Amino acid sequence: MLEALGLIEVVGLVGAIEAADTASKAADVKVIGYELTKGSGMVLVKIIGGVSAVKSAVDAASMAAERVSQVVSKHIIARPSDELDKIINVEKENSDEKLEEKEEIKEELVTEEVTEEVVENNENNEVNEILEEIKEIQVTKNNKKSKNKK
Repeated sequence: MLEALGLIEVVGLVGAIEAADTASKAADVKVIGYELTKGSGMVLVKIIGGVSAVKSAVDAASMAAERVSQVVSKHIIARPSDELDKIINVEKENSDEKLEEKEEIKEELVTEEVTEEVVENNENNEVNEILEEIKEIQVTKNNKKSKNKK
């Protein structure tokens, strides 16, 4: 599973965002999500990574969040049990699904753009061909006129 799991609980979403931002900048960790509590306004930020990286990220994040709001608690679990996946990865799985959906949408958009470009290029080629034919007809007519004048 993970090398370490870091948890920071703060009052308010602004403090949680500050904590998550600082944690991700402070060390080589990944913010895997947050959870909102009902009624009390507390937000739990979840961080994973190497043990020392998570420790330093949690410390830096809690200091930064303390400047913005109240830090309720912080905790680091080194080498958490695989059983915690059931609790931790619920949001992670949802974000993975959302990421896959975004990738599919992106691929569809790129395909549509390429198709539009091809159609546009084909239309331009057709227009260019028609213009060339018109020029040839005009040249031919001009040649006939000049021959008739002689």
